[in-house]
Amino acid sequence: MAFLGNIIWFILGGWLLFILYLIAAVIFFPMFLPLFRIAKYSAFPFGRTVISKRKLDKYRELNGNDTESSTMTTIAGILNIVWVITFGWILALSHLLASIANLFLFFLIITIPNITGHWKMIRIAFMPFNTVIIPKDLATEIDTALAKGKFNL
Repeated sequence: MAFLGNIIWFILGGWLLFILYLIAAVIFFPMFLPLFRIAKYSAFPFGRTVISKRKLDKYRELNGNDTESSTMTTIAGILNIVWVITFGWILALSHLLASIANLFLFFLIITIPNITGHWKMIRIAFMPFNTVIIPKDLATEIDTALAKGKFNL
């Protein structure tokens, strides 16, 4: 189902979002890697999900792996604030408006996956730093492991 959703998404404008985010990544070169991750996610958003770095670090701690330093988290937090003030709110609002426009075209049936695709893009467009894009199966595994660790199951 994710494959079909990705094909529909890509044909109906995912390619354009990819190009626009890629241009933004090139223009704002110091933030290239996070913006390039968003560009790849904007081309094919279905089958993957966004989680916070904090959640991933907790999962790594439960499994005995190393985590990132708190300095990188602080820098990413500052970049998030700058991003939200400058471009983040504009991109999130544009994805919200695009989802509403697709909602008004629901009778075409083919636009229904685009509504959820734009809703998924709002979070990552608003605050792209301190987030990780991973497959849905892994996100489910992380949530399950964190819940078991929280309740000591």
